[in-house]
Amino acid sequence: MSFDLSRFAINQITTPTWSMPEAIDGYARQGVRGIAVWRHFMEAYGVANTRRHLREAGLFVPSLCTSEWLNVSVNASLQAAIDTNKRLLDAAAEIGAGCLMMVVGGMPPDSKDIAGQRARVREALFALLPHARQVGVKLGLEPLHPMYAGDRSVLNSIKVANDLCDELGDGAGLVPDVYHCWWDPVFEAELRRAGPDRILSFHYCDWLANTRNLRDRGMPGDGVVDIPRIRGWLDDIGYTGPFELEIFSELDWWQRPPEETVRVAIERCGPYVQPLGAR
Repeated sequence: MSFDLSRFAINQITTPTWSMPEAIDGYARQGVRGIAVWRHFMEAYGVANTRRHLREAGLFVPSLCTSEWLNVSVNASLQAAIDTNKRLLDAAAEIGAGCLMMVVGGMPPDSKDIAGQRARVREALFALLPHARQVGVKLGLEPLHPMYAGDRSVLNSIKVANDLCDELGDGAGLVPDVYHCWWDPVFEAELRRAGPDRILSFHYCDWLANTRNLRDRGMPGDGVVDIPRIRGWLDDIGYTGPFELEIFSELDWWQRPPEETVRVAIERCGPYVQPLGAR
């Protein structure tokens, strides 16, 4: 079956054994139209080389992943992390990414004050906002599942992320991920509250009923997430932006040949990435 993949991107972490040029060529070869770039692959290849290769392949870039984490020691300045994120915003602008994914980090090593850390994250986002607006790249707020609060992100609720977007204004937006939000009773309500313009990109994958570790996501259709229903919500609010497949899978998909992963990704995601009104 043939699918319209004009809105579909694969997040590069889904095929981590491919280098930057291998991922660009590998996705394009099978008809995928977008790639969410991961910074360490981009930095290894070079920002200018990445930009050139993306343009030659005709791939759009919904996001650059990820920001510098902000969980530095409470006694240390946030300024170094903020400066790194400004450079990443510059790189995102150069490669044509729509947003920089703000994975903000979990708890600092010398703190148990999660409320205080969330306040520091808010402070850092406001410090980055003028530069984001200047270069035309939005701060993509992705709420992560609460199990990641200790190490990876203290931004753990789509409602809190939406509230932050209210404060930050037009320089920020949401990047919801079904893996992190499917369980939340207010997921649908917060998507509707955000509306189509605030959602910068939308992540697909699946939650395995028997999750084995924190890097054990499923391909859509393998778990318990009702993806057709969620796509219906997005249609209802008129969302016309990109969809990304993002899979962390140490025990399964990361062990397979990347070409197979891309092929299955197209088969599984194809029905849920069609243009509005074409499904």
